[in-house]
Amino acid sequence: MDEKKRMADKILKDVEKSDKAAALCAEAKKLYAEKKFKEAIKIWRTAAESKSAEALYMLGICYNYYLGVEDEVSKEECGAAASGYFLKAAELGHAEAQCFTALCYNYGIGVEKDQEKMLYWFNKSAEQNCTRAMNNLAYFADNGIGVKNPDKQYEESFAWYKRSADLGDAIGQTGVGDCYFDGKGVKKDIQEALKWYRLAAEQGNADALFGLGYCYDYGLGVHRNITQAFEYYKKAAMLNHGKAQCYIGYFYESGEGVARNLSEAITWYERSAANNYFQAFCNLGCLYEQGVGVKRDIHKALEMYERAGELGCAMALSNIAKVYEFGKGGVKTDMNLAMEYYEKAAREGDEEAQFNLGQHYLKGDCVEQNEELAAYWFLQAAENGDSDAQCKIGTLYMQGIGVEEDEEKGFQWIHEAALQEDVDALYLTGLCYQEGMGVEADLDEARDWYERAAELGDKRSKKALKKLK
Repeated sequence: MDEKKRMADKILKDVEKSDKAAALCAEAKKLYAEKKFKEAIKIWRTAAESKSAEALYMLGICYNYYLGVEDEVSKEECGAAASGYFLKAAELGHAEAQCFTALCYNYGIGVEKDQEKMLYWFNKSAEQNCTRAMNNLAYFADNGIGVKNPDKQYEESFAWYKRSADLGDAIGQTGVGDCYFDGKGVKKDIQEALKWYRLAAEQGNADALFGLGYCYDYGLGVHRNITQAFEYYKKAAMLNHGKAQCYIGYFYESGEGVARNLSEAITWYERSAANNYFQAFCNLGCLYEQGVGVKRDIHKALEMYERAGELGCAMALSNIAKVYEFGKGGVKTDMNLAMEYYEKAAREGDEEAQFNLGQHYLKGDCVEQNEELAAYWFLQAAENGDSDAQCKIGTLYMQGIGVEEDEEKGFQWIHEAALQEDVDALYLTGLCYQEGMGVEADLDEARDWYERAAELGDKRSKKALKKLK
């Protein structure tokens, strides 16, 4: 037999094997759809003998999700088998298997964690237009992992999401929407964000539905429409979106956009909490603390706050501090514990806790007086937008308490608080203009700010206005 004939016969046999393997995979796929996993696995094993990438991949899927293999391996052992099958299929060029191989290297499933190999296989998969791989590469780029240019990480993230979105992937479309919404990697454009959210929402993507609800809730790129916001949140919540479930709970609690129904509020908060959404635990804690919709139970409230705090909710930690500071619900007052929780909450960025710490350090209340620490925490809260703290740090700059005296900075912070209609700040802004403290004296401006404070009932401003006339 000459060489050409031998090669032709080999090609023919390979084609026959491939056709037979494809037919076996099709048969196994039907059994898999009928949840006859063990029967499907037997057929895929036969197909895998012919080095069928699809059969190897599906065997990996069965081991990965522990389907039909319960008699063979324990759950703890199935990861190694799954990763082995995925890798074999990946090496044969199977795009989805390449993506799963990357995930195995990312999470250490059956293999040692290896970022380099993870990125290699994601890129190999993405080259074959696997949108799952593209979305993962987008996520990692957003977090600065595997980027070619660290200064362009968000642009790289956007590019991957856009490639995925252009192939019709709902996660990619939502990712593009988020990039436009946040202005990350692309110029901020709420209308573009809405366009991509709508495309993804049409495919039932819960994150996109939540994004649309948020835009209607706050009137971003659309006319504010609470009813429409509720509908989008509800659709996302029904898809088990934890954050949307919490928002639905708040709508029912507040009665905004829907009839107030505390029972429904609690139901949705509990669903959200089951999904480990931190704010739901905090909101449940508030209801138990106040006895709203449930029997008042301060210990249950503390339990909810603690859970929320473990999930990163600074507000919940601040709420715990207040329970111990004021002895709420019969809990014994414990200022050491209160300060401990205020400190935790403040370091997590809660502006109320930061302000309260500032007050304690300024007065030397339950802690050694420390004006520098007081000014530090007031400044942190001020930068987080707390108007009381802005006014307070402004006065400290004016007087040089805990910070170097600087009337201009003092005026800037007081004015910032006044823009939030803080009554003390409105009065002090008027005083600054009247006396020329940190700003050029201007009696007309002084009068305007006094009038704004007087309208809110400030007696000092009313008295000052009489003197200016």
